[in-house]
Amino acid sequence: MSSGGYESWFLSARDPGSPRAVWIRHTRHRPQRGPESAAFWCTVADHSSGRQPVVVKQVFSAFPAGAAAGPRQFRGNAAMEQLTASWDLTISSPQPPLLPLRPALLRHAPLPRTKVEASVPDGWVTGTLGVGDRTVDVSKWRGTVGHNWGSEHADSWIWLHADFGTALGGWLELVLARIRIGRARLPWTAMGALSLDRERIPLGGLGRRPRVDGRPGRLTANVPSPGSRLQLTVTTSDDDAVAVRYADPSGGARAVRHAPLADVELVLRRPGGREAALSSNRGAYEYGTSQSAGEVTPQPLPEG
Repeated sequence: MSSGGYESWFLSARDPGSPRAVWIRHTRHRPQRGPESAAFWCTVADHSSGRQPVVVKQVFSAFPAGAAAGPRQFRGNAAMEQLTASWDLTISSPQPPLLPLRPALLRHAPLPRTKVEASVPDGWVTGTLGVGDRTVDVSKWRGTVGHNWGSEHADSWIWLHADFGTALGGWLELVLARIRIGRARLPWTAMGALSLDRERIPLGGLGRRPRVDGRPGRLTANVPSPGSRLQLTVTTSDDDAVAVRYADPSGGARAVRHAPLADVELVLRRPGGREAALSSNRGAYEYGTSQSAGEVTPQPLPEG
């Protein structure tokens, strides 16, 4: 039996001129039993169309030649039944990666079993995107590139990203996670950062327990942080969300609801009475869980 593991690169981007968003995910999956595989996912949401987001997923026996996923480029294509998707997108950003795991030794420690980073916390996305018979010209969409890897998905997690303003520099990147050790589910842990006026403010961290009411379509949270406290509310619409399944290397899966267009409101309080209130309808919100509470019903997609 091998140890098993997975690696995922994903791109989340939003059109500045209309309520459209794209979420692309490239994964490599090495189960403890069975052959390795790769999968490409492409989800496009267009709130103005009045239709549900379109999601295409294809599973491959190996990472396809010519495809690319990383902090500078996403290129690939996928087909599912009669629906096809293709993307050739470049990402530019002057900002350094965000490494939310603190202290840094956690990146190499046995726990958490999932490692995360925002390789591009805020950037411009340009290129072409095709779904079915439609081709979308992507011109300076605001986006983020994430990179996850490990031996097991978290027991439950919430990933949130939001853009503020029209220029690069104002953004929120936050991960809330619960892990399981044996039969015990540990409390929520928060990690991430808020970029405000070009200042990167760390959020959460070990020993700072957040208060979280997290659901598939809504979040309220209070996140204590070094020298600050963040209060936030996130709401999403079922019309803008997809429900999928992430395979776990040890077997089983996680039910995931991903909303590429979310409304975010936050208040950051700092010493000296300093306070900043921000809102955005340019958020992305993902809720994943191993719990069989019937909160998320994944749509039928290829397994892998």
